[in-house]
Amino acid sequence: MRVLVKQRLRHNRGMLRRRFLSLGSLVLPRARAARAGPSLQVIPGPVNGVLLSRGSRRLAIYGDPRDLPAVADEVLLTHFRRDVVWAARALQRRGASVTAPATEAALIDAPEAFWRSFSDARFHDYAMLNTKVLAQPLPVTRAVRGGDRIEFEGLGIEVLDTPGYSPGAVSYLFTVDDRRVACTGDLIYEGGRLFDLWSLQDAVPDAKLRGYHGYAARAGELIRSLRALAARKPDLLIPARGPVIENPQVAMDTLITRVKAALREHFTTDALRWYFGDDNLRLRAGKLLEGEMPAWMPMAETVPRPPWLIAMGNSRLLLSQSGNGFLIDCGYDKVIEELRRLQTEGRLRRLEGVHITHYHDDHTDRAQACADAFQCPVYFTRELQDILENPRAWRMPCLSPFPIRSGRPMPSGARLRWYEFELTWSYFPGQTLFHDSLLARKESGESILFVGDSFTPSGLDDYCLWNRNSLAENSGFLACLAQLRGLPPGTLLVNQHVEPMFRFSAAQLDFMEQSLRRRREALRELFPWPDPDFGLDEQWIRLAPYEVAASTGRPFELRAVIMNHDSSAHEFVVRPDLPAGWTAEQPAWRLPVAARSERSATMRITPAPAARGGAVVTTAVEFGPFRRASGPKPSSGWARLSYPAPPRISTHVRLASHRTECLGLLLTPALILGFTDTGGKSGTFACGIACLGISGSGLADDPDLHPHLQTAPLSIGRNNRDTRQRGRGQTSPVGQRKTLSFRGAPQ
Repeated sequence: MRVLVKQRLRHNRGMLRRRFLSLGSLVLPRARAARAGPSLQVIPGPVNGVLLSRGSRRLAIYGDPRDLPAVADEVLLTHFRRDVVWAARALQRRGASVTAPATEAALIDAPEAFWRSFSDARFHDYAMLNTKVLAQPLPVTRAVRGGDRIEFEGLGIEVLDTPGYSPGAVSYLFTVDDRRVACTGDLIYEGGRLFDLWSLQDAVPDAKLRGYHGYAARAGELIRSLRALAARKPDLLIPARGPVIENPQVAMDTLITRVKAALREHFTTDALRWYFGDDNLRLRAGKLLEGEMPAWMPMAETVPRPPWLIAMGNSRLLLSQSGNGFLIDCGYDKVIEELRRLQTEGRLRRLEGVHITHYHDDHTDRAQACADAFQCPVYFTRELQDILENPRAWRMPCLSPFPIRSGRPMPSGARLRWYEFELTWSYFPGQTLFHDSLLARKESGESILFVGDSFTPSGLDDYCLWNRNSLAENSGFLACLAQLRGLPPGTLLVNQHVEPMFRFSAAQLDFMEQSLRRRREALRELFPWPDPDFGLDEQWIRLAPYEVAASTGRPFELRAVIMNHDSSAHEFVVRPDLPAGWTAEQPAWRLPVAARSERSATMRITPAPAARGGAVVTTAVEFGPFRRASGPKPSSGWARLSYPAPPRISTHVRLASHRTECLGLLLTPALILGFTDTGGKSGTFACGIACLGISGSGLADDPDLHPHLQTAPLSIGRNNRDTRQRGRGQTSPVGQRKTLSFRGAPQ
């Protein structure tokens, strides 16, 4: 037996070392050495390759991650995700037919339709559609669904529906040398873990909730898929990424236990219970927890609004004795109309400021229009400045396309005397990372805190995992709860979606803190990352800005922004992987990032002088245990690597055909848990016009994409929807307009 791969996976609790051995053609951990037979070969890589050979014919599952892949007759895909599907492209080009899940085949075979729809839904996005979709089509020959059977040279392969990590995923089960093998995609990772939780965000149709409100809503499907798979009693699980799982029953039971432990804590402090009631919570929790009902926190004390605080939909007007007003948030024209009505009636003399609690469109869409109409500034804390003033540079849920132009950013802790009120601004990263609060204290001793959408009387507004909520100490909701403890006695909380004001008792604050800490520990066990926030934050690595203009032959700058969630400092290595003819001023950037802090590396990239159309640039990022392993590749072609391997981020750049200046696209970060030396296989992006809705011509000739893309093409220069007359409803599903009532549950 010869050692082929050594894996090092470092947890914050220590280093776990595991050796892999070649046993026939199957690579298995030494701890449970077994021979699966000469017809089955597992190729470890950023995506595992599974090859089944029968005589002169070969069938692949997932693909082949090697630089020089094998030749196969057919390749079976388990799900649509681009961070896995890339491994099949080289096999398809060499003649392999492609089989994919029926409900996801269109995302693989014809992704242009997805991007055309998505380009209109970039702003006001409440569907939370996963954009990890191919940018270029991969032709699908056969679509399969659960219950189908694939025959390969006398070997029967069962197709099992296993939705969870993606909505329409399947697994493939077959028997080799009396061992039942299941290829499960990203359903499970070694050790009963999962890559992340944000991939499970989805709508809950039974509860009439859109994707934005569906916290890990596909976790119930994931658990049911694991139960169905366990009933088949497989002997081995071969996931798309990570080591072969030799004790499937233990691993699947462990994953179910860990997922439910994390979800249980979410539902104990669920903010949506206030809006939709106990029965709705029972429905949602029951679907994810297999009927289990967690013990939720009692409702907070509620108090009616005073006459000097006027409700206007999900805005509030703070009215001074002078008759002048200070507005909290403005998402709708109806608010401006109401302010003018109050002026006409003589109840409001002048509006002197607008405060924004967080960036979401239902709180910001008409803020600048309101400031223009009443000639007043817009206030917010400095942490919100860039996303409010440059929204097109970002990709976040519920994003408004309308920038703030008359902003007055305030440092956290800044105070302003405004008539009989003292106003205090604070950074308040609750519902989203880009959130603040405003404390208003009256001379008479009354005190209220505008908390935006961070709390309701039933608990925490953390139902969207894409809002970038942190569970670390002194950040996220734990930081917000610490602020609540330090408020003046008797302070009442104001959430503009909640009619009464409310306050939590000390026992309720304790309840929420303890639940958050239990959730953090549950997620620490669930994820393979050194800190659980890596598995919660889709954008811990991102490229900025999200949109950029570029000129052929001229350098442009983009920043790789890295949030180090770990409690230890790390050096991150950023390596751009460029299309042919493109250059970077240096091959790699080394960026030390302190613990729990963010830092960026600015990269100057020059497109090829003859570049036209669109192009894709990918960037690999390595840190700590997530690095390429040193040493040469063995002659057999097996990769020497570590699991999980370095993530990748990527960018689209659009270059004009007949003009020097053009529009470019910088897209969402990759969380590909794998790395391979690709030798600069990046190509130019050639489906941009059809997908992006941008007129032009002269696309580059090479349509290939780098195999590790994690991008999301956007529509630039399109006619944005006029949201001035809209209700709070947004595009759901993509491409369809849906209007909801002016009042109701928050975004």
